[in-house]
Amino acid sequence: MKAFASKLIISLCLFAFSFSLFSSQVHASSLIVSPPRVDLEGKPGDVLQQTIKVTNSSDKSVTLSALVSDFIVEDNSGTPIRINSNASGRYLASPWFVLDRPEFTLAAGQSTSVIAIIELPKDALPGGHYAGVFFSPIEKGKLDTTGATVVSQVGSLFGITVAGNLKYDAIIKEFSVKSAVSEFGPIEFSSVIENQSDTHIRPLSKIVIHDMIGRNLAEIKLDDVNIFPFTSRSIAGTWDNVWGLGRYTATLEATYGPGLVASRVLYFWIMPYRLIAAILVILMVILVLFISIRRHLKHREDHRDEEIDTLKRKIVEMENRHN
Repeated sequence: MKAFASKLIISLCLFAFSFSLFSSQVHASSLIVSPPRVDLEGKPGDVLQQTIKVTNSSDKSVTLSALVSDFIVEDNSGTPIRINSNASGRYLASPWFVLDRPEFTLAAGQSTSVIAIIELPKDALPGGHYAGVFFSPIEKGKLDTTGATVVSQVGSLFGITVAGNLKYDAIIKEFSVKSAVSEFGPIEFSSVIENQSDTHIRPLSKIVIHDMIGRNLAEIKLDDVNIFPFTSRSIAGTWDNVWGLGRYTATLEATYGPGLVASRVLYFWIMPYRLIAAILVILMVILVLFISIRRHLKHREDHRDEEIDTLKRKIVEMENRHN
């Protein structure tokens, strides 16, 4: 289920990204590309192969062109930005790709496979290299300088790690809680993890909650996200606990690379002050009532003692008269 959700999110990101780059509005959402993300590893000189399935889910035939483009990620949300090979520099991968079908037609509901051959150069730099295979409907009758209008695109993003002397490093730049003092839960956390490695990482992250006496109360698993080299990703998490009292410790642990761990600690309070105030008011009322009742009973006892003393005096007086 998580894998499906991850694929869906990546597909939506790709659609949003491509929609902002092109003005023509052909329904690219009717194209389904699988897998939306591919991670491959190889040594310099290796030849890799990946099959991409393309499905036309619309009710009309469509002619598609396939294009390989480099991309990078610059924001904290992991949004891919398509760039040309001159700008991509150290992380480019598009020149390594050869597609067996650069253009093809799909009938309504039809699927086909496109094979991508990736030839890693013998002098390829160790680390991560990134490109995407994008599929675009070709509109006939609206020609540009190439003879066709390319419109909104969907496709597969490739992350290729070239083996070698790789450096893995990551830091937790930010780890915070929505409110340092909360009356009740849930408690919302936010974090920013920066990848300082030569390649992309997919940290396994969790938040561990301890109370004031060190008891382990919860472990919150965070989403597994890809973080590209020298970029950051924002990751959020929620502790669904409602009731609490006192100071708590939250430790963010992110395991990445070959068993490396980055961690950061923060403290927060859960203090239901209105509930505490209401309990104190109730206790004060009970105390006042108790003191009042006790004083009343004591006053009644003193009054009875006076009556008894008066009766005793009268009895003594009567006895004296009779004598």
